Amino acid sequence: MISVTRKLEVNPNDSSEPVHLNRQQVWEGLVRKAENAVPFVAAITRCSIVEQHPDRLIREIVLHGETMRELILFFPEERVEFVRLSGKAKGQIKNILEEDSTGKLYLRFTFDLVLDGVESGSVEEVEFADGMEAAYLDAVNTTLRRIREDAVAKAS
Repeated sequence: MISVTRKLEVNPNDSSEPVHLNRQQVWEGLVRKAENAVPFVAAITRCSIVEQHPDRLIREIVLHGETMRELILFFPEERVEFVRLSGKAKGQIKNILEEDSTGKLYLRFTFDLVLDGVESGSVEEVEFADGMEAAYLDAVNTTLRRIREDAVAKAS
């Protein structure tokens, strides 16, 4: 099994970001990403909703050329969970909003996946995990950038 967790500060102290995002803005961006991941994740070339309810949806995506289905569960302003229903890598991915004791907002991503037909701890699994971690870190940064762009556009 591949298990990875990373936590990113939403509003870095270095003033590198022009817009300070709040929990609601990040939450709304995560929902938009769940509904249409294409603008947020470079490796996803197609995303369509198969079924939608207030607290969950099922979507079909094309990721690195592979078509797969995901069940997405919404826990408002707390987390979004992606459960892989098909595809080579099955398991769960979470986007979690967290605050520390000083009120700093963080976005944590975790994934726990099993690769079909790949031995646990093998070189192939390690290489897949490394590539996925790098790609997902890029996707989280892209997501935060897109949410900021939307916040700027709304303020204009």
